[in-house]
Amino acid sequence: MRCIKLVIILNSNLNFRQQKSPSDGQIKMGFTQQGVYMSELMLPQVINTEQLPALFGVRENGKSGIESIVETIETEAKAIVFDINTKQGQATCRSLAAKVASAKATLDKAGKAKKDEYTVYTKLIDQDRNFAKERLQKLQDEIRAPLTEIEEREKQRIATHEANLAAIAVDTTGFDSQTLDNAIKKLESMATGDEWEEFKLKALEAKDTELNRIRPLFEQAKKQEAEQAELARLRAEQAEREQKEREARIAKEAEERAKAEAEAKAKRLAEETARKEREAAEREARLIAEKEAAELRAKQQAEEAAKRERDRIEAERQAEEAERIKREKDKKHRDTVFINAKDDLIANGIDEEVAKAVIKLIHAGKIRNVSINF
Repeated sequence: MRCIKLVIILNSNLNFRQQKSPSDGQIKMGFTQQGVYMSELMLPQVINTEQLPALFGVRENGKSGIESIVETIETEAKAIVFDINTKQGQATCRSLAAKVASAKATLDKAGKAKKDEYTVYTKLIDQDRNFAKERLQKLQDEIRAPLTEIEEREKQRIATHEANLAAIAVDTTGFDSQTLDNAIKKLESMATGDEWEEFKLKALEAKDTELNRIRPLFEQAKKQEAEQAELARLRAEQAEREQKEREARIAKEAEERAKAEAEAKAKRLAEETARKEREAAEREARLIAEKEAAELRAKQQAEEAAKRERDRIEAERQAEEAERIKREKDKKHRDTVFINAKDDLIANGIDEEVAKAVIKLIHAGKIRNVSINF
């Protein structure tokens, strides 16, 4: 039966010895007389029905053959001691981790072949594969951890130098001459000694390159700023002249406006005075007119009152005259009646004096049931 010999060499500078594969497929690990650590795994060829795949899924006393192989590799690999701070120790660590990785891949490949062939044992085979992968990955990580740490520190160191190199380049967008001058001084004072380690030359080149780029920009910025300052001075003078002209124009306009306002005010005052005088004259004329009208009304009223008085007097006079005339007529009529009555009484044989006395008594109402009609 053809076999595969899995050899893990932890120090390539040491010799190793080969041992015959035992018939039980066990791993033999140990040191040669020269101090070589060697692990020989005598496995059947990982093809189809060969011996190595047959180890997967097989349990003896609750333990599979793969577990024994993995545990043996772990025990022997962890027994190796090396100085990780030396190049030789780092090489030993790297080689040992690679050999464990190779063993892991070999076992996983054999297990996969067994799984493909014996599907009935798929679950057990996957358990063994996962077990082998996890345990050997853990072993690989444990073995390589110090080297990984050193490599990470180295990466960090290099990344720091590269970041510092990148930081030498200055983004000068929008920089004025003062900012550029500060950048130049900062670059000139930048240390480029042994702290840069193997990047020292690159740091010097980057510093010189950046200084050669920024210095012309500094001179150009100074020139532009001087031109801008001169332009600003000319603009300021122009603005000052325009301001004075504007102030003079404003003062003149204010004077003209004040004059116009004064003239308008004087005109308003004159118009107001004329209006007041006109209104006063109108009031006086109105008062005179009202007075004359009142006097006229009073005169008319007096005349009317006098006329009414005259009319009253005349009416009274006329009434009195009419009354007098009436009285005279009444008297004359009465006299005539009295005379006629007297004459009638005399005519009837009554004495004239007695007739007069009788008529008087009748007229005075002293004789009952007898009256004189006038």
